[in-house]
Amino acid sequence: MSLDLAVNLTASLIAFLVGYGTRNLLTYYRNSRPVARLWRIDRHKPVTAVVGSVNGGKALWEADALAAMSIRLSLARDLKIHSVGTVSSSSFRMAAYAEDNVVVIGGPAMNEVWETYANRLDAPYEFRIIDDRYRIVAREGDASFGETRSVEGKEDHALVVFACNPFEPRSRVVMMAGCGYLATLAAPLVLSPEFARELNRRFDTAKPLALVLSVEDVRGYMPKPKIVAWAQFVQPSHG
Repeated sequence: MSLDLAVNLTASLIAFLVGYGTRNLLTYYRNSRPVARLWRIDRHKPVTAVVGSVNGGKALWEADALAAMSIRLSLARDLKIHSVGTVSSSSFRMAAYAEDNVVVIGGPAMNEVWETYANRLDAPYEFRIIDDRYRIVAREGDASFGETRSVEGKEDHALVVFACNPFEPRSRVVMMAGCGYLATLAAPLVLSPEFARELNRRFDTAKPLALVLSVEDVRGYMPKPKIVAWAQFVQPSHG
């Protein structure tokens, strides 16, 4: 091999490695870094998604399962976390899972684990039954959000909470649920790079955060969810 050829090959290899590294770095800062700042996962602990049990509406249970699948794909794509356990709320055992990075999917109508964590977080929004239907209600004030239908389509609302795991503060707890199946399906979109960048710009994601999302279905078209209410809060200390 001539010296000129060796130099050319070496230069080409260096150019390839520099370009590859630059692309990976740009991808990390554009996609992975905002998502990582939002999740704030303790990588020394497993990630466990808790979905509702099949003891209520089938549509809501299926929405929980599809939302869990979206979260697994997000973690694998953006954070390279490929091992995410999924358990039903009826199979959730505190001794086995309570200190993990826990993702609770589905509200109290289907998922009893929701109340276990919600009671310890004391978030500024909660689910209440009003006129035989679940609604998201502010603990202070009279703000209330639910599922509505019209000739144009449907509007639903989801509650999403980011906080430290009250059973293991180094771990993360993320809770998301809709009043109906539509908002439950859409809630994982907050974990997309685009939405994560918006949340990191608007809020201090190092502190507990509660979001109420509006999700619309307009003649089969679903626009991006909108944040219609939010609050940062202080978690109670559980010694």
